[in-house]
Amino acid sequence: MKIVRRIIIAIVAVGIIAGAAYYKYINSITYFNDTDVNGNTIGNLYGNGLFCETDGVVYFANPTDYNRIYKMNPDESDIEIVANDSVYFLNADSHYVYYSRQQNRDNSQFGFLNVNINSLCRLTKKNNKVIILDEADSSACSLAGNNIVYLKYDEDLTTFTLNSVKIDATEGQQLSKLAIDPRCMVGERLYFSGVENDHNLHSMNIHSKDIAYASEFNLWMPIINKSDLYFIDLDSKHRICKATLGSTDKTVLTSYPAQSYNIDGVYLYYQSMKGNPDGLYRVDMATGAEELLAEGQFNNINITSKYVYFADYFSGDIYHCPVRGNGVSKFEPPILPLDD
Repeated sequence: MKIVRRIIIAIVAVGIIAGAAYYKYINSITYFNDTDVNGNTIGNLYGNGLFCETDGVVYFANPTDYNRIYKMNPDESDIEIVANDSVYFLNADSHYVYYSRQQNRDNSQFGFLNVNINSLCRLTKKNNKVIILDEADSSACSLAGNNIVYLKYDEDLTTFTLNSVKIDATEGQQLSKLAIDPRCMVGERLYFSGVENDHNLHSMNIHSKDIAYASEFNLWMPIINKSDLYFIDLDSKHRICKATLGSTDKTVLTSYPAQSYNIDGVYLYYQSMKGNPDGLYRVDMATGAEELLAEGQFNNINITSKYVYFADYFSGDIYHCPVRGNGVSKFEPPILPLDD
């Protein structure tokens, strides 16, 4: 009888050890993407990536809780806190959420040494475990397949440079010593406005680092949607234009110059500059009809499937409006405790 008991105990012990080893393995492997996967819309990333919709869930930087990372349904129901990090430039794929930590919160939450407070991070969706992809001061970032392309502060050059790192925190490298904007990512090809000799459209292969000339338009904040190119046209008094990628013909879409903008396929939203009055406008891209949604100065325009969000330039307060309706109101999600 004692032998049988010992055998049972040994089998149970082996099972426990094997189960623990398997659990550790499952939580240590990295799930990789297809090369065409991107982590957020280009327009949202131009709005500091404060909202990111993925697999029917919206991850967002809660404006009432020091921009800590929360999640909710697209209709703003079932709000939950995800992690203690204050975040911006949110990206996501099927398994992970990526972001740059930001220092925009009460200093007591960072600890005595304030270590890695502006680092590049990856959060696992299923268990909210956070790992650091790069400890350096990081800013704008974009998911490109299995790489994060991001701006990183170079202490030797005392400026931000363009870098990439794999989503498993390996193979970090500098792509350019220039502060090239990483947010207009299409698959694994980066499009950007020139930063040295011109403001034309260029593209970069993030693996070979080869740069190609893409368009002669004198532009800023390019957004590429399939074969369509949207941009702030510096030759059209900063109004937003649309062109077919590779074409020299363009269509002016807005009545006023724009400071920032975003698109959702049906509407274009933009903050006017020298408008009458200034404010956030919505343009029906099929009819050209334009309407004022909110008067004032706004930025950080983010769009989900249900709402458009934008921030008051002076107070930082976030407002929202249904994407297919009217009625602007302040977005005030609750502050929730984080379970240990």
